[in-house]
Amino acid sequence: MKFKIVILLFTVTTILSGCLEKPLIFVGESDNWKVHYEIAQVKKPDGACNRTSGNIIYTGTDSTPERIEFSIDQAKGNVPLEENDMFTLLNGCSNLVEGSEVEAIIKWNDQTDVIPLVVQ
Repeated sequence: MKFKIVILLFTVTTILSGCLEKPLIFVGESDNWKVHYEIAQVKKPDGACNRTSGNIIYTGTDSTPERIEFSIDQAKGNVPLEENDMFTLLNGCSNLVEGSEVEAIIKWNDQTDVIPLVVQ
C-alpha cells in the first residue's frame, strides 16, 4: 500500500513539474528605486502570455511618495503606497523570455527614473 502511494506521488510530481518552470525574475535599481518583476513561466497554448507580479521599493532620501506611476513591459499603472513602504504591481501578462531587454519607468512628484532590468 505504501509503495503504491509513493509511486502515485512520484507520478503526480513528475507530471506537475513538467508543466511548471522556474520563474523568470528581472531586477534593477537606481538611486531612488529597487524593482523586482517576476514572470511565471508555465507551459501555455500558443499566443497566451505568462502571469506577472512584482514590487517597487523607494530607496531615496526624500519622503516616500504616496503614489507612483509605473511602466514595465506590458504592465502599466498608478499604484498607492502600501503599509510596508512598498508599491505592489498587480498581476499582469507578459511574453518576455530570458535575454529580453526590459526597463522600468517610474514617475513620482514630477520626477522620472528609467531603470534597466536584468535577469536575476
